[in-house]
Parts: sequence; structure tokens; C-alpha cells
Amino acid sequence: RINRTMSETAVLEEADVVVTALQGFSLDESRSYTEQVHALLRHAIVRGALPPRTALSEAVISTTIKVSRTPVREAFAQLADERLVQIIRKVGTLVAPIPVSILEEGRFARSTLECANHVELAQKITPAQLAELSRIIDAQRDAVAAGDVEAFFDLDEAMHGRMFAFAGRPHVWEMLQPMKRQFDRVRWLLLDRVEDHARRALQEHEQILAHIASRNMALLGASVAAHVDRIGSHLPDVRSRAPHYFVD
Repeated sequence: RINRTMSETAVLEEADVVVTALQGFSLDESRSYTEQVHALLRHAIVRGALPPRTALSEAVISTTIKVSRTPVREAFAQLADERLVQIIRKVGTLVAPIPVSILEEGRFARSTLECANHVELAQKITPAQLAELSRIIDAQRDAVAAGDVEAFFDLDEAMHGRMFAFAGRPHVWEMLQPMKRQFDRVRWLLLDRVEDHARRALQEHEQILAHIASRNMALLGASVAAHVDRIGSHLPDVRSRAPHYFVD
């Protein structure tokens, strides 16, 4: 009876984690329910609100966000394809740990495509585009000063996305999203748990923009590669702080 009570307590605690992670969600009845549930769960997983190995219950999620189980089940299938959850027969659905081998794929994709894109962008960027990137970096500076990790992460994504859009390749950034999802989970851990990581990232963004503005192609390519590769240099530190997040 004691063991069963402990098990029941663990289940209730995990349900509380899920409910807390999904608080504040508002369903838009004009859009696909599956799409919204998928985006909600993906956001919570990437940002660590749903840590690895957290059990995800269709019943708990459907009750919490007031949808039927069908869109939840369909969202689970999509998340499994993205390797963000594991659907284990007779066990259930669990948030997946981060496969270290997949991180290298995300790093390689980002480094290769961003270096090529940004070097080409530097050759044709307009004053208005430079001004917009500068405003985004100003907002990042404010986020760092305020310690607002969520805002900095979103502004980081916005900056890189606009650079692809300004080069005429907005769909390349969209294409990169599934490949870099695990990469983003580590970025979030760095921002959330490694002191001054956001400040260092901001400095690198300022440097990249300066090289674009001066059209210094050689230094730009090196700066972009170093910025993307920074994840790898911090990985041992992150793994020591959050070992349960990773699997080899």
C-alpha cells in the first residue's frame, strides 16, 4: 500500500507539472486544434517547462486546455516525429531527452546555411534593413538588462529569421526549424542556467551586425560560425547541470 501511494503521488506531481506548463493557454476555435496543441506542447518542451521523461497524459492535457483527446493524440504523433516525445507501448507518452548525436546535425545545418546566407546578405543589405536589425538588437539589450530570458530567446529567433528574409530566403529559416529543435532546447538551457550566456550572445550579435554593415565577409563568416558553434563549447557545462536532459 505504501508503494502504491508513492506511485500515485508521483503521478499527481507529474500531472501538476503538465497543468502548470499549460496554464494561460487560450484556444482559438477558428484554427486547427491539433496545430495549436502541437505548438503549445512543443513550446513547453523546448523551453523546459516540460522536462525530459515527464509523462504526458491525454486526459490531463485535454482537460487542462479544454479540447478532446483526438487533437492531443495527433499532436503527440507529430512531436514523436520531431523526437520531442517518445510514445512507448504499455507505458505512455514521455517527453524525450535530448539526443547528443542530433545536436551536431542542428549545429551543422545552422552553421552552414547561416554563414552562406549572411555573407550574401552583407553584399546587398539596405539601410532600412540594417536599421531594423539594429532595433532588434536594441530590444535584445533591454531583455538582457531585465533578465528576461523568454524575450531574449524570441528576439534571437526574430533576428536570425529576418536575416534570411532580407536575403530573400524566408522559407529556408522555416525549413531549418525541425532540424534545430533539439539545438534550441540546449540554447534555452544555456540562457536559463548558464550565467551571462545571453550577454555573450548579445555581444556576438552586435559583432555580426557590425561585420554585415562594414561588408567584412571574412570576419562575418568566422563570427557566424563561432556564434553557432558556441553551443558545443558549453555542452559539458550544461550536461553537468542538467544530466537528465541528455542521452548519448
